[in-house]
Amino acid sequence: MGSAAYTARHVADYSFMKLSDRILEELAKMVVGDAKHFPYRSSSYITRFFARCGLPFVHDGSTRPRWAHDRLAELNLGAAQSVDLPSDDLCRVISELFDQDDFERYNERRANQSDAKPEYFADVQLALASFNKLVQRAGLVAYLDESGRCYLRSTGTGISSASFSQQTRPLSQEEIVQRQRLVDFLDGASEDEFTEKVLVPLFQRLGFHRVSPSGHTEKVLEFGKDLWMKYQLPTSHWIYFCAQIKKEKIDSSGAGGGKNVATILAQARMAIDHPIFDPEANRKVLLDHVFLISAGEITRAARTWLVEQLDQGQRRHIIFMDRDEFLDQSARILLDLRVDSPLAITHEDIPF
Repeated sequence: MGSAAYTARHVADYSFMKLSDRILEELAKMVVGDAKHFPYRSSSYITRFFARCGLPFVHDGSTRPRWAHDRLAELNLGAAQSVDLPSDDLCRVISELFDQDDFERYNERRANQSDAKPEYFADVQLALASFNKLVQRAGLVAYLDESGRCYLRSTGTGISSASFSQQTRPLSQEEIVQRQRLVDFLDGASEDEFTEKVLVPLFQRLGFHRVSPSGHTEKVLEFGKDLWMKYQLPTSHWIYFCAQIKKEKIDSSGAGGGKNVATILAQARMAIDHPIFDPEANRKVLLDHVFLISAGEITRAARTWLVEQLDQGQRRHIIFMDRDEFLDQSARILLDLRVDSPLAITHEDIPF
């Protein structure tokens, strides 16, 4: 069944939330299409479905709902990025379950059959309502974002699977095209365009609040912060971030800290030491973390030199992010992003 190697990788890390067996049974029927409003899947289509989820499951020809239930029960024991949501793999299965293309292709095939009655067609909105009725007692709700992608949210804490790392799933063909669009855009974009058109919507979609670019009209006000934002923990507490953003490659010529890495170091220290004013809290707050972001590469030498120059207390604040690290995520969760709209940084966007 192709699942032994899979479950072995997850034996040491478990999710706090487990879906009940009743939910798994009904979910299995939805996956194979034995539930009303969902597209029917034969053996080969079930295998393809799990392959799209990045899972090595191959249907063995046994009873479809029972086999799917057993696979979902295995996934139910997997690792989770949030204690308030099911395992990451189950979240990915649920997201894939409401792929609009599946519903449209199934309905096209059904329309060409002799028994094309309306009640036999799949409907993504009715299917979503059916799923939400099933999981509402578990404190969960599924929803579609503006691009039509499905995510799972806890009705208790509000945490959403939209904020999860997306690196485990291969890019779809459409996402590969979007990634190339972003590459072409970055090659000719200014630092402000890179910040506002890519990074601001990326961090907003990842769940950050009040994502505010400072712009470059008044450099003296930045204090090493090109962007600041805050993130709410499940405990309702806030942690604060800023980003120091560079269009070019961040490199070092060695121990002397040549090229632009010495400037980055000075700006990082300035960002850590200077508080920001949060107008919603009406007070100044110190930053918890600083993103060092480059639209190019951050070389290993530059990372090593920067860490060596910072003391132990400062090192824990720094998060590196270079071109390859944000391009795949942006292609997935910003599939609907338009990078040809006009730039709109104003003086009101400056938070300092």
